[in-house]
Amino acid sequence: MIIFIRKIPANTKLSEIINFVEPAVKGGLFRRSGSISDAKILALRDVRLRTMEFHGLVTIEPESVAFRVIRKLKGKRFKGKFVIIRQYFQRDWHNDPRQHSEGKIALHIIERRKADRRRGKDLEIMQDISDQFSSAGDFVRRGL
Repeated sequence: MIIFIRKIPANTKLSEIINFVEPAVKGGLFRRSGSISDAKILALRDVRLRTMEFHGLVTIEPESVAFRVIRKLKGKRFKGKFVIIRQYFQRDWHNDPRQHSEGKIALHIIERRKADRRRGKDLEIMQDISDQFSSAGDFVRRGL
C-alpha cells in the first residue's frame, strides 16, 4: 500500500522521509514488522495559484502494517510541521464513484456548485525529485 504524506517542506530529502516512517514500520514484541519498498518525493505546481507543493509517497508492505503506520504517524510533526498522512488512491475513471453514480443528483445541488472541487486540471507534476537521490546505502544526491 502507498501512504501519502501531504505538504512536506520543500527542502526535504528522501532519507528524512524514510527515517520518519521507518520506526512505525518496525514491529514490536507481538506486532508484525513490515518493509518500505519504495519512496518518492513529488513536486507539484498549481498553475492557477502559481505555488509549489511537495508530497511524499511511501510504499509499505504488507497492507496491515501500512494501516498501522498511518495510525501511528497521524498528528505527528515532520521537520517541525504537522503533516497529513493517509492512504494514497490512484484515481481513474474505473474507480471514480462520480462516473458510475446510478442515482440522479438533485438539480439544486448542481446549480449551487460554482466550480469543481478537484484541482486536477490546475496541477502539473513538475518533477519527481526522488530520482535525484540514489537508493544505495545512505541516499546520497546524484549529480546536481
